[in-house]
Amino acid sequence: MNWRNTSVIVVLILANYLVFGTLATFVFPPTPVTAPTRLVKATFTPGVVELQNVGTLTYDFLTPTKTPTFTPTVTITATGTVRTPTAVR
Repeated sequence: MNWRNTSVIVVLILANYLVFGTLATFVFPPTPVTAPTRLVKATFTPGVVELQNVGTLTYDFLTPTKTPTFTPTVTITATGTVRTPTAVR
């Protein structure tokens, strides 16, 4: 395939892009962007708010437990120094 045939195919692909892009804007028009609206809410309501009784809590609280940590200890023997890890609670 020589250069002229390849350039014709490239021009046809670009023309299809333009035609289908224009067709898509007519079939699926873009929606206009509108600014969000805010509702005004009262910041102070005069009057007394009635208090309501609240029942007891029905769940248990989680309490953390101490995890064992390993600390190296040094024991001296006749042959030399030996380190052994021990768990501290």
